[in-house]
Amino acid sequence: MKPHLPVMLEECLEFFKGQHIKVFFDGTLGAAGHAEAILKDHPEIETYIGCDQDETALDIAKDVLKPWGNKVKFVHGNFSNLDEHLKALNIDSVDGFFLT
Repeated sequence: MKPHLPVMLEECLEFFKGQHIKVFFDGTLGAAGHAEAILKDHPEIETYIGCDQDETALDIAKDVLKPWGNKVKFVHGNFSNLDEHLKALNIDSVDGFFLT
């Protein structure tokens, strides 16, 4: 199996460079390539919410993101239900948002 290569990774990281992020929402978590890079670049993140409709992708992401432990919250669903997902996690707002 070929490793997953996230698209436009450097551009994504550049966009968030210099930003102080406490809560981040990734609406298309997939295999967690972007998530892993963002978490490495932003150790100040307290909560990283990874949302995906694909349960297999979520299982892969859970393995990839193990080093960040309870900092990462996994949501099986569609990003279009963002309000519901945040409410379920008792989160009022996010500082960073990503969709690919």
